[in-house]
Amino acid sequence: MSLILSSFNGKKFFTSDIPDLDINVGDGAALVTVTCDGEDVLQENLWPVAGIITLTALGELLEPYARKRLVAGVTISAVPQEGQTLTATFTVLYAMADVGIGAEEFYNGYFLTILQGPKLTAMGRLELLWYYGSDNATVTADYSDGTTATVAAVMATSSGQYSCIDASPDHYGQAGKQLVGYTVQAGQRSQRFDIDHRRPDCAPILEFYNSFGVWELLYCTGTHKVAPDYKRSSIRIGGLLRNYRIEETRKFEADTGFLTTPMAAWADELFRSEEVYVVNVYGGSVESRDAGKEVVITDSKSEVTNEDDHMPSFTFTYQYAQRIHNVLQLNRVDRIFDNTFDHTFN
Repeated sequence: MSLILSSFNGKKFFTSDIPDLDINVGDGAALVTVTCDGEDVLQENLWPVAGIITLTALGELLEPYARKRLVAGVTISAVPQEGQTLTATFTVLYAMADVGIGAEEFYNGYFLTILQGPKLTAMGRLELLWYYGSDNATVTADYSDGTTATVAAVMATSSGQYSCIDASPDHYGQAGKQLVGYTVQAGQRSQRFDIDHRRPDCAPILEFYNSFGVWELLYCTGTHKVAPDYKRSSIRIGGLLRNYRIEETRKFEADTGFLTTPMAAWADELFRSEEVYVVNVYGGSVESRDAGKEVVITDSKSEVTNEDDHMPSFTFTYQYAQRIHNVLQLNRVDRIFDNTFDHTFN
């Protein structure tokens, strides 16, 4: 589908769903300029076909710029050889997903996550929830005695263009009461969190960029393994065999543990993410996590079936992104494993 230049004015589009753009310039070439937040990303003389210049794949052109900003203003102008300059200004929202609805509707009605259902969490975990704009956010907490409480959400950051809620359950517990779940609301948006009172140990905890370019966290509760691999290069020196180079690769294998159906669909975000970190969370707040080491997922299996008794559980392998894999954790003394392992492995 193509739209004429003027129809873009004032609209919002996902980078994954920007339609082709037709510019009616008549005869002769036109200087076409595409500007993203004041930065020229394209400036070229283009020739029309039957008086029309068509710009395609605008989403691919604007993706790297929108990813840095999440929300970016775009201006497209065409200066024909004859006639008036044509201009349109619109907004692009970073998205690497086919959302199924327009960006305008999503902007006001949904959080920046593909999770479409309750998220299972536990006390002590950090949970982040992002959304466009700066609508006031509240949290309604439910307790085991049947009471509820509605309080203002704890905000982690707000830029005016987008906001982040620190939706960690520790913020919404009350002394003498057991928190069973809570619902976060910001404008028309709503996200439910259910509490797992077993508080299973998590290894690893992974923080990753999702399809909307914001951070989310996945807590793995299944088996975690490490298998260092050493590649040795040897030579005889003075008649003695010596290792002159030893390359170490620490290979980790992790299991998400059993997931609900909505969380299984969401967990694939980890495997399609281009930037992933292993982090430590010492308490349920933004300030209580380590920066962590960047890792690369090298293999994954995320199989889901329609069998009645199927409980999805995904396995994957990863390794450090850095060259040196001999990682010393000075703040995690007396541990057998590195900071990706919980105390249950010690």
